[in-house]
Amino acid sequence: MSTRSTSTQAPASKVAMSNAERQRKHREKRKAELQALRAGAAAPLSSRLALPLPSPAPSTAPALRDDAQSLRMQLDAARKRCEAQAAELAALREAHEPLAARLQALRVVLRGLIGKFSPAARHVARSHLQETGFIEWLDAD
Repeated sequence: MSTRSTSTQAPASKVAMSNAERQRKHREKRKAELQALRAGAAAPLSSRLALPLPSPAPSTAPALRDDAQSLRMQLDAARKRCEAQAAELAALREAHEPLAARLQALRVVLRGLIGKFSPAARHVARSHLQETGFIEWLDAD
């Protein structure tokens, strides 16, 4: 019986709250959330408001020139890095091309060799290639 009374008490306590109490709790909850948001946003806002506004004085022109010069230097450095990386990529491609050609020749030879096997040997070879994951490489093209 005690389990029934607790199970009936929980809904009864929820039902016992009137609409006015429910609204009051909801308003208090929203008010607390708003205060937390205001507290979190107040510091950055006050620090932004404390900063002086930039004046359209001629002193901003040298700052703009300095910014443009630093951006040009960054752009030049990025171009040099890009050129260096392009040279490295070209060297890697030159080293890769002969290996790719040899692998292509090996694929052609292996296809021809497997084609000359008996049906049983062909099945065994292809199943071994399937198990090792090389069948996709062999069948590519």
